[in-house]
Amino acid sequence: MYKILSILAFIFLATLNTEALTVVPFVHSFDPEDKNEKTFQYYVENKTDDFLAFEISVFRRKMDKKGNDILEKDTESFMLRPSQIIIPPRSYRNVKVKWKGNDEFKKNPEKEQAFRVVMSQFPVNLKKKKEKRQQASIQVVYEIKASLYATPKTAKPDLKIVSEDAKIIVLRNDGNRRAELKKSNLVIRDKKITDLVKPDDVNTVIMANSTRIYKKR
Repeated sequence: MYKILSILAFIFLATLNTEALTVVPFVHSFDPEDKNEKTFQYYVENKTDDFLAFEISVFRRKMDKKGNDILEKDTESFMLRPSQIIIPPRSYRNVKVKWKGNDEFKKNPEKEQAFRVVMSQFPVNLKKKKEKRQQASIQVVYEIKASLYATPKTAKPDLKIVSEDAKIIVLRNDGNRRAELKKSNLVIRDKKITDLVKPDDVNTVIMANSTRIYKKR
């Protein structure tokens, strides 16, 4: 019985982002020096028949060479209103975000900064208990991570091929803006980079002043 419940919980968790919850925009870029872009909103829609509650936090985002996120909690750069939301069934809430700036931006205002807006679910029970009875239950916690970039208008990527062999390609972005692999014009032996890496990696990015290793198809 325990195995069956675990499988059901996994299936529900795996389908949340596409079927149960909508977060718009999922990827957002703004000019930190444009007063018209410093304030924006997230639209969070609950498509389920249950109340969902989330705590919203911002993290500075870096990547290792394999593309894994390295996150550090950021309480300096943004103001969130509200930072916690309860969304009724079949309803939505807006979260207002305002850029405040940070020390890194003051030191290097021409370089893009990457962030993750993380929405972590916490338990909420607003339903009245009609009767007390013992029953099996599973507490599933969801976490949604949206991409956010503070991108100066002059920031540009500068993507280069460091090395490649039969199995991998190493790319370096010496620019001050993220490089989107699908927009790259890099070619190796008459083949585009996007035709050489695995399909799941085509839509990935290489952060400013960083290196990534890609496996070949």
